[in-house]
Amino acid sequence: MIHSAKWIWLDEKKYKDYQKTPISLFDPYSTDCKFAVAEFKKKVEFEKKIQEIKIEISGDVKFWLYVNDTYVGTGPVGAGGDYEIDRPMPVQYYNTYIVKSDADFLEVYVMVQNVPSVLCDMSQGKNGMILAAKCILEDGSEEMIYSDSSWMSRKNNSYLSQNKLDLTLCSDMWIHAAETEPVWNLKKPDILMLEEEEIIPEDFVPFSVAPGEMKEVVCEFDKIYSVYHYLEVEAYGEYTILIRDFERDFQKNVNLTDIITGNSSVKFRGISMVSSGGMKLFVYNGGEKTLRVNKAAGLFVHYPIMNEGYFRCSDEVLNKIFRMGRHALKICRQSIELDSPWHQENLGCCGDYYIASLMNFFTDGDTKLTRLDIVRIADCLKLYEGYMFHTTYSMIWLMMVYDYYLFSGDISILPEISEAIELLMEKMHSYAGTDEIINDPPSYMFVDWLVVDGISLHHPPAALGQAVLNAFYFGGLNMAAKLMGIMGKYDIQKRYHNRAAVLQKAFQKNFYDEEKGLYFDGHNFKHWSGKWMQPNTDKRYFSWHTNVIAVLYDLAPKEKQIQIMETILNDMTLINPQPYFMHFVLEAIYKTDLFEKYGIQQLRRWRVMTDFEKGLQEGWYDMSGYGFDYSHVWAGTPTYQLPSKLSGLQILEPGFKKISLKPALYGLEFAEMEIPTPYGKIEIHMEQGKEPVIKIPKQISVENRKSYEM
Repeated sequence: MIHSAKWIWLDEKKYKDYQKTPISLFDPYSTDCKFAVAEFKKKVEFEKKIQEIKIEISGDVKFWLYVNDTYVGTGPVGAGGDYEIDRPMPVQYYNTYIVKSDADFLEVYVMVQNVPSVLCDMSQGKNGMILAAKCILEDGSEEMIYSDSSWMSRKNNSYLSQNKLDLTLCSDMWIHAAETEPVWNLKKPDILMLEEEEIIPEDFVPFSVAPGEMKEVVCEFDKIYSVYHYLEVEAYGEYTILIRDFERDFQKNVNLTDIITGNSSVKFRGISMVSSGGMKLFVYNGGEKTLRVNKAAGLFVHYPIMNEGYFRCSDEVLNKIFRMGRHALKICRQSIELDSPWHQENLGCCGDYYIASLMNFFTDGDTKLTRLDIVRIADCLKLYEGYMFHTTYSMIWLMMVYDYYLFSGDISILPEISEAIELLMEKMHSYAGTDEIINDPPSYMFVDWLVVDGISLHHPPAALGQAVLNAFYFGGLNMAAKLMGIMGKYDIQKRYHNRAAVLQKAFQKNFYDEEKGLYFDGHNFKHWSGKWMQPNTDKRYFSWHTNVIAVLYDLAPKEKQIQIMETILNDMTLINPQPYFMHFVLEAIYKTDLFEKYGIQQLRRWRVMTDFEKGLQEGWYDMSGYGFDYSHVWAGTPTYQLPSKLSGLQILEPGFKKISLKPALYGLEFAEMEIPTPYGKIEIHMEQGKEPVIKIPKQISVENRKSYEM
């Protein structure tokens, strides 16, 4: 449908300075592009009433769609990308909306922002909008409407930037839009469109501002939400309103998001999505009559949530932690996964999204967004010949692929991303020597949000990051081999297994300290340094990080794994992880059958975050100096760990065709959970001293099923 429409934009004869746009915020061309919001409209009248309208729409960079004066949605679905991306993504996406109607006309209005404004915004370097609408009339007949040069267009001069609006400025006259040469490779994404909920601050009361008065009003939300601002203002003269968002309190973590200047009443809807636990409004009334703010709200946007999963136990602290992670997941799930709605980083930060996907498998059950995330990451890997900005994250992407395959049973994704896997593994191999040890990568990042001896583990030198990167590389080699085996590419599988065998021997020789019985973090050789590679140090470091990954991926000999885990878990003088990396710690604890002894104890470390239940803090403590956000999904692994480990779920055949369960309370008095599957929920109820009560959909084959019957 949409491929029959024309891409349109502002006529170059009148708007020559608004035809091109940066690829992303990292494109050096961005300083030469002027911000604008273009408007497009079309009205069509019918002899019969409309029952339903199906709309397919895309726009570069962002659009806001209204039908018959009613807001419908924002898009497009993100193309994905990586940090520092400066090339256009090979695939773009369009949104699909179904709109009910009983009118005898269709009036479409679209606003389009022309330049990227957040890290995950991507462009093809050219502006445009495309739309196709199928109107199903009351008699069952259909009428098609396509964007073309008959549409009217103009520049809305009120929008000075994505967060600065001057309503006293007049927009241009409407003129016909110009058809523009298509440079977009549009595809339909197999995901749901975003939902929107209006969130009213708990303490908001409509207020008045006298002429010449400045009033400051703080409005708190019950939680942190990913919102667009919404205001209803009754005014009869000039005014200025500033909105400053904060996640925790107004003294910290503050973001100036919207400045509105006007001289008449307005229903204001912001065009910048923000992470907000509350707003502080600064309202100045420059008119001669009283101004009233009748409404201040957040329009909460997120991916539709099924809420299929459930968890509760006897420890209320753990319950709080579970709920906090679940909410963080909800606000971070947009048309792409976000690390947080505060930063809005792109899919190259897939360490975050791997954890988010596992959380989602146990809380929601919809796997469509995860699938599209994986494909978009693969597209970026192909675009950059296997390179990813964060070298460790590239290996974690492979783990994300396999876990998606396990939970969904979707084998079709593997041929789709096979080329990206091969490019990635050859790129990593190019960083390694003949012994497969990586000595000369573009970076050793990302390890953790930690600072050690003044050195950030975001981008550490070899002495603090080499062994971790090599351990992730080893895990990646084995996972890539497994994926190639599933696809029947046995020659490539063998190649990766051979490389892993060489690396395993070299790793033990290069990084194991016999005296300590632990692996150290890297060597002290001199290497190049730059923005993302700090100068190396002369000190030998030992961390939980290196040893955990060595155990988790079986680099460490099996007979030494328990001893290594016992040593690090009882030695807080070693470099200790922040919540992000604790995901891998907990996985290694479970792998070595130490969860009974250490699992719940380590999960209770999240207690420090429960003093502020509105959002999920990025780390235990801020050692980086840049300031934590309170909406970061990577800290949410307990939301996955609790139902995962207490159920002991293991998927033996992809798509839940066959599973095993090993339910355990690990010292808790009771626990109950519901785990979504393609066939319905697995329900487990456990109490101390009683046999677990378990319900499993009949379509799922279970080892020792009789022992699980009620």
